[in-house]
Amino acid sequence: MTDLLGAMAEARLGWTSPTIAAWYAEHDLLEQLRVGLATEAGRVADADFGGELRDMVGAFEGTEDPLAWANRRLDLPAGGWAVTGIRFRGGDRSRPFVDVIATSEPPTPDGLALVAEAVLPAYAEFAPLCLRVGAPEAHALVVELHDDPAFEPGCCAVDMLVVAGLVEELRAHPRAAAYPSVSLRSGRPDELARRVSEIYAELSESEPSLAQWANPEDEESLSACAEEGLLFEVLVDDVGAGVVAALRYDAHAMTGFSVQELCLDSAHRGRRLAPATVQHVVDLLPARAGDVLWGTIDPGNQRSLRNALSLGRVAVGGYVWVTPRGLPGMSSTT
Repeated sequence: MTDLLGAMAEARLGWTSPTIAAWYAEHDLLEQLRVGLATEAGRVADADFGGELRDMVGAFEGTEDPLAWANRRLDLPAGGWAVTGIRFRGGDRSRPFVDVIATSEPPTPDGLALVAEAVLPAYAEFAPLCLRVGAPEAHALVVELHDDPAFEPGCCAVDMLVVAGLVEELRAHPRAAAYPSVSLRSGRPDELARRVSEIYAELSESEPSLAQWANPEDEESLSACAEEGLLFEVLVDDVGAGVVAALRYDAHAMTGFSVQELCLDSAHRGRRLAPATVQHVVDLLPARAGDVLWGTIDPGNQRSLRNALSLGRVAVGGYVWVTPRGLPGMSSTT
């Protein structure tokens, strides 16, 4: 697996955003890629992983062998390779796709056409709707795919954007107007989990268009944040307004932190408090040199995207649904 992991990390260098590459020395970036890819590399030909996924989703005809569900290293027509795995959006067996985890091919329509040529027959029993790739410039790749005859026009789209900023630069960013009114107070996971649940329940009734992007964190998740001293009740003018939590989470070739939860009650939404809240979190992060604050945002969630960009974070890649000609593509509904 060591040789495979090294090849995957080397290949992912070419699929990494130039912005991320500028933040780290190449040897550090390569090691961060190795660490991030280790789990997926270990799933190649892993019957235990494949069996667990099969049992969770339910076997299709001709897919009883757990190795059909394990990650695979596929040879490509031009002599390259791709490491791939069958996945299901939201765990829904009616929405299968093939995750392209790493490949020797470049992040271009021609490169992805070669990958698709090997992937489609290899996963025919699952009838995947499309492929998914992590691209350095997600929107630009979608535009290129739209104009390429090897892919279905209008059926390639950005799944999630990755936004990030170096902590040291975010701390130097101008403060949001609401920053003086906001403060944070450490809280208990059980109490704040209940608060999160209440806010999301209210959100689903009052603002269903926002609730579709929201997945509340539970007590277990918030406990992990609390162990790092990064679980807080949000106060606005000393009045309880919501919950925010962060966690050290190295991913996407970066080291740093991710905001795991940020929810404000109805009385405090719509007042541009979220950017100020995140800035207070940034001030408290136990960051080292090169650490970032990153997150993934659905491109349809314009409010969260605007908030992230207003703090100085930038798009550093994203996941793209890639639909070869003849496939239906992934539905835009979540």
